[in-house]
Amino acid sequence: MKSDLPLFYYQPNHVDYLDKSLSLNKKIFKDLIILNKTDYPDFNNVYKHMNYNHEQFERLCFLRFFAMLEYVKENNIDKFLYCDSDAIFLKHLDFENILGDEECVACRPEEQNKFDDITCAHFSIWKKDGLEDFCNFIINTYTNNINLITPKWNWHVETQTGGGICDMTLMFHWYKGSKNLYKMSNGAYDRGIGMSKNNIEEEYEMKDSIKRLKRMDNKIFGTNYNKEEVEFFGLHFQGHTKKYMNLL
Repeated sequence: MKSDLPLFYYQPNHVDYLDKSLSLNKKIFKDLIILNKTDYPDFNNVYKHMNYNHEQFERLCFLRFFAMLEYVKENNIDKFLYCDSDAIFLKHLDFENILGDEECVACRPEEQNKFDDITCAHFSIWKKDGLEDFCNFIINTYTNNINLITPKWNWHVETQTGGGICDMTLMFHWYKGSKNLYKMSNGAYDRGIGMSKNNIEEEYEMKDSIKRLKRMDNKIFGTNYNKEEVEFFGLHFQGHTKKYMNLL
């Protein structure tokens, strides 16, 4: 069974690992749509770079939402999913039921330190109206409510801590959903296989700098701090862990 909801990617430049992600996600989704447009002046003209990462990288992380919004409005798509180019869905789920009455269901760690301000979209389920509201929220924050995010950036500057303001920061302030893809009733989506933290700090056992993963009955499990096996519905091969995509 494959999902009737389309899956979106945003990838303006060529990366080798996208092909691997596409080939695996085609097992779960009928329609995979790759977007790459970068010309969105409504955002580009108001964005203020407040991050130690490269400005173009951070801009693109925001632009994916505007590219998706343009496409779904032009093609009258009401419900859809998004994933990063280094993310893999492992199992078909009832995504519409998970979305339910929410405008968006994303990945929001329960345990966060001051100024973490993280909600992640690398696995996310959307309604068109929810995405439009988020894009409007981004524009409004940068034009009329910049004080919402400047305290976090000031902290990064004062403490010389890497990172800063990114799309995850804006999602943190916008996201009001009660659901969390890092913590579901019978499994979880992965924050990054190179991280022990997922929903909380030190949540999963590690081996050789990645989560200790086990394949059983064509499913993949991690072991949490309670020695419980948790099924992963998707894995995120962020940064140096992309090489492990080829093992799937």
